[in-house]
Amino acid sequence: MSQAQVVLNHLTNNRKLTSIEAIGLYGITRLSAVVYRLKNEGVEVNTTMKGGVKAPYAEYSLVH
Repeated sequence: MSQAQVVLNHLTNNRKLTSIEAIGLYGITRLSAVVYRLKNEGVEVNTTMKGGVKAPYAEYSLVH
């Protein structure tokens, strides 16, 4: 299964995904690149910026 398929399955089943979760669960280190590919394929992915302790981070979810 490709990284894009893994991420799409996660977003479909679990609703949200961050880069830290993607690394820990799937070994995907460049989640933003995978999301970029999904968006180019027509998948509607929402990006929400969250305030981290030291730096902001993105949380991805499917647009419903």
